[in-house]
Amino acid sequence: MNSRLRKFLLISSCAPPAISGGALMMYNLLRHFPKNSFVILTSHSSIDNRAIEKGKWLEAKYFYFDTPILTTVPQKEESVFQKLKSLLKSFRLSKFLAQVFLIFYLPFNIIRYGKKIIAREKIELLLGYSDHGLALFSTYFLHKITKRPFFLYFFDLYSGNNFPFPHKILAYFLEPKLFQSAEKIFVMSEALRDYYQKKYKREIIVVHNSIPIEKPKPEIVINHSQPYKIVFTGAIYWAQAGAIKNLIKVVERLENLNIQFWLYTPYTKKILNSQGIFENKRVIFSTGIPSEMPKIQENADILFVPLAFKTKYPLVINTSSPGKTYEYLVSGRPILIHAPQSSYIAQYAKKHNFALVVDEENIEKLKEAIVELITNKNLVKKLTNNAWQTALLNHDAVKSSKFFQNFFSDKKVQ
Repeated sequence: MNSRLRKFLLISSCAPPAISGGALMMYNLLRHFPKNSFVILTSHSSIDNRAIEKGKWLEAKYFYFDTPILTTVPQKEESVFQKLKSLLKSFRLSKFLAQVFLIFYLPFNIIRYGKKIIAREKIELLLGYSDHGLALFSTYFLHKITKRPFFLYFFDLYSGNNFPFPHKILAYFLEPKLFQSAEKIFVMSEALRDYYQKKYKREIIVVHNSIPIEKPKPEIVINHSQPYKIVFTGAIYWAQAGAIKNLIKVVERLENLNIQFWLYTPYTKKILNSQGIFENKRVIFSTGIPSEMPKIQENADILFVPLAFKTKYPLVINTSSPGKTYEYLVSGRPILIHAPQSSYIAQYAKKHNFALVVDEENIEKLKEAIVELITNKNLVKKLTNNAWQTALLNHDAVKSSKFFQNFFSDKKVQ
């Protein structure tokens, strides 16, 4: 139905082009919205410089809340926000106070800039996109001040996530208000939907993480020439580090197979080393911009999806739906998932049989899974075919975007 969409203001601390799962999934959904149907208010410092030249910008006006004046032009000099980020890294004693300051400073900027944008651009609706909470907090108060209705999109669990302490406190008190006041709430997995519906007794809508399916089904290459490449693409943080270290142990011990583990990540060697992840002749650090990822993934022998087994935040792991998984579905390459049995992604992969899942922290079973994916041609064909079908069924960005757009209609088509 071709009804008019309510023009909305997207408020997010991270927007495309950026090398992060949330921003990429946002791009895949919103790139199919009509031109000029929304405006973006985001952080200039989150735009990754490596992604800008060949990056994927949405067809919308960008405004930046961490600049001295309201502008659509990125500022060359360091903003107060960027200076504070540097301060956080340099002085441990100032970390808490700086975080508290940011909780007040950035929402103040977002709200005062947001009010001007709403009036200037004739905004009818607000869309808050999940982060540590600053975008959500600001969206809520802009709603209160301007009386504009608002939607929320959660890329991950909010309250109960592994945030810095001030953000945890904010999330604890803010989340109930958000769920009481939002017109619509969207999440990326059935697990997170079920959790929030049970907690808040209201409708939660699933919009799956989705990817562009613009090419025909790729030819299945059973394996390339040695050394065989296991590939991970994306950011590496606490929720992945433990499972990645398990795979490194296996790769280093597999003497009968010439295997390399390639980590394509925006994180520096220093950050990776601080997590106990080190480079050697079998473990190789690399990087790449979003437009290069499909080719990198297609050249892998195994694509790896890790989630941690022992954390203080099992609910985050159990409701997570890693965006990289759905990029992998259309690569024509076999997927190896190393995640707890209770996790959504392990259960989802088993349900659709699109990946080999090792759902316990067992090095020997992880080793057996790698050998199986390298040597079992029939298994590889079955998994990659199922992956393609799963992508078509639930993760086609065009279909997901059309479904998402329905809720922005002035006739509230559903």
